[in-house]
Amino acid sequence: MIASCGFTLVCVIAILAGAADAARPTRAAFDVSIRATVTKDWNTAVESTEDGCTVVRRSIGHRTVTLRSSRATPIMVSLRSGKASFSPSTVRLVTAKVAQSGENSTTKEPCGPGTVRKRCRSVTRRVGGRSFRFFRSGRNEISFRRASLPGAGTGCPNESVAVRSISPGLRDAEGRISEVALAGGAGQTALAGSEVVTDLDGAETGQVVERVQWSLTFARR
Repeated sequence: MIASCGFTLVCVIAILAGAADAARPTRAAFDVSIRATVTKDWNTAVESTEDGCTVVRRSIGHRTVTLRSSRATPIMVSLRSGKASFSPSTVRLVTAKVAQSGENSTTKEPCGPGTVRKRCRSVTRRVGGRSFRFFRSGRNEISFRRASLPGAGTGCPNESVAVRSISPGLRDAEGRISEVALAGGAGQTALAGSEVVTDLDGAETGQVVERVQWSLTFARR
């Protein structure tokens, strides 16, 4: 009877030790960097009547925001109960480059000189020191938190309130990873991409196209 109890106690201890090992998180350290391209294209028009003439004011624009890590961010990845966590869950020291071009045009029919176009001066600007937060959004999936991207700093071509309200960002696409492999120390890159087309049908007509592509690379330290 005593021998039986001793055997049972040893088994219980072994089970508890195994459970403790299973609950202990797996960890690995990485240098994490981002590459991303976010574009917005719009071609919209507003029609009105002025002095008996039909006036169509059109705006055509293209804006590209590229993001590059100027230096990798050290991040610890932990796996507990099959779920990965990141510390910190932020990629830092990111440089944004914004490029914008386009044109505005006005057409008056039948009493105007045809279509008058004004080409916008192409604008490029850089903004450094940006940070972007990400999180585990599902099994083997990474997403970014909402974050504003820098603008071009110019009002040409025109963007109406409706067009400005359409703002593409990193949050619009989800990247795939292997959580178990990542926490085990295997470097990998999460890739994501999306395209959204919005048709405007009201006082302003036309189309806005948003495209997002990003990669988040985990390089083992």
